[in-house]
This record gives sequence, C-alpha cells and structure tokens, in this order.
Amino acid sequence: MRSRLFSLLAMSWLCVACGDPEETGEEQKPNPEDTQPKGPGSDAMNGFQQGSLANAEDAAFWARTGSAPNVYFATMGPSLLDVLGGGESDATCPATTKVDELTERKVGNCTDKNGVEWVGSLEEKTSFTGITTTYSGFGTVRDVVCEGKTAKARAVYTGTVVMGITGAKDNPTQTFTSNFVLETVAADSDTCAETSLTTAVEYKGTLLGTPSTGESSESGPSTWNGAGRIGTSKAGFISVETKDEVMDSKLCAGEAASGKTLLSSDKNTVEITYDGATDCADSSTVQWSLNGAAQGKLEGIMCSAANGPTAAFWGAALFGALGLMRRRARN
Repeated sequence: MRSRLFSLLAMSWLCVACGDPEETGEEQKPNPEDTQPKGPGSDAMNGFQQGSLANAEDAAFWARTGSAPNVYFATMGPSLLDVLGGGESDATCPATTKVDELTERKVGNCTDKNGVEWVGSLEEKTSFTGITTTYSGFGTVRDVVCEGKTAKARAVYTGTVVMGITGAKDNPTQTFTSNFVLETVAADSDTCAETSLTTAVEYKGTLLGTPSTGESSESGPSTWNGAGRIGTSKAGFISVETKDEVMDSKLCAGEAASGKTLLSSDKNTVEITYDGATDCADSSTVQWSLNGAAQGKLEGIMCSAANGPTAAFWGAALFGALGLMRRRARN
C-alpha cells in the first residue's frame, strides 16, 4: 500500500512539474467562507466540548496524539483497513472496480473469507494534485465472543484524505490533508458491554523525508509540520500545531529529536518541546510548559502513533493496521 501510494504521488508530481498553470486572465479572489475547513471531521468537532489542558495528565494525553507524525499515521489508518481481517486480504470483498483510468472504488456490504463484515464504500481518485480518497461509512464489523455471548466491534470512516507532493523533484515534500471521523464500537471481551466513540480529525500537514515506524535504526531524518484540530466525543477537541518536529531514529528511536507542538483549548495553551537529540530517554521524555510557565518533563511522549495511548485514542482499527504495516516493512 505504501509503495503504491508513493509511486502514485511521484507520478502526480511529475505531471504537475511538466504542466503550466492555468491562465484565467483575471485574479481570483477567494471567498472567506471557502477558507474554513469543511467536512465530517469539522462538523463533528463543532458539536464536541472543548478539551481540557489544565494539568500534566491532560498535556500528556493530547501530546501523545496531537503531533504531526501521529496525525499522519492516523490519516493512513483508513487506507489500511483492508489488512484488518486478521489474515490474507480478500480480493472479492470489499469489491473493487475501476470507475475510470484514475478512479478506483471499493464497496462493502459483504463478508470476506476471514469472517470480517465490510460496510460502506470508498473512492480513490488520482489527479495532478495528488490522491484523494473519500470514505462513505467505510469500515469493518467483527464478532467478539464473550461469556457465551457475541457482540459486534465496529470501525467505520467517513470523510476525505488527500495526499500530494510539492517542491523539488530530488527532495520533495509530502502533503497530507484530512477531514474525517472514525466511529468505533468496542466490545468488552469479558462482559460484551459495548462502548461507542467518535474520533474526529481536521488537519493539514507536511512531511520532508521518509516516515518511520520507530523500529528501524536505519531510517533517515524526517521533518514534520502541520496544524488543525483533533478530538473525540468523550475528551472533546483541541487545536494543535507542530513546528519543525524532527524524527531521526539514528539520533533517538523513542522520541522526536527536536521541534515543538502547540496544544490549545479555549483557556489554556501547552507547548511541547522535543529534545531527543540531547536527552534521548528510554521513558520518551519531553519538556513542556503551561501558559508560558515551564513545567519540567512529561514521560511516554513517543514520536510514533504505534504507542499504546495513541493507538487507544485513534481506535483499535488503526492499531491493527499499523501493526501489519510494520510487519510488512520488516519483510
């Protein structure tokens, strides 16, 4: 999946590099309303309460989820849903069709050979600007057996993800734009009690370099920037902004080497400062401040979305997808 994604993005970049911008003959002035993020993620967060950033526990929770690399891997989650069946992928379910030379559609409403039920649909369109994937209630439903009973675990995406490439051909920058919701229903393995959660993302980011899962000691450096909002129906939402976060496993595999992430709600602002280049700790520590006042260190702030707290935030579907992606990367 990742190799196909990058090859398609490279092709799109070449098309852009060879073409000329369209000349309209007059300056186009944007409508202020058009600059506001729109989509399921934005709509959902408009109905959430403001998230809390009042103490170290709050800061750690959002710091584990709100940095650009973590949002990026969450953005990749929907495209990796096809590996969540627990076995080999099924070529017939969800059913894949070609709409045209640049558009592919997958439709659920079926059960694959691994016993996973697929619902909804997605459409992936390649253009000069990149790859746009639109999810329409697309996801999986799986049985959970507990104490002789059966419950349903559900993970469904609705919204859009856009991947693109800009900059010099020999050193391009990957762009990613997300506006989607992940609706999950988790079933307790002992009691079959079901818990529903809606997770929302509204974000634009960039990546210079190659993303790492945090396990490869040979991964080169990558620099991350981005801003937007993230939230859940339980924890509320906050605004997040990452500035020049550098990940380099040769310097520090367990945390970011440098850069900052800003977290803000209606009352408080937290600044996370990454220091892996000078203080690479096994406990993945960062420096943090609350409303401009230094607070010392926070532990467990890893630079990969594969850590436990982050996976819990983004949902079990993303955790499973990342696990298989990492196993494939080692093969």
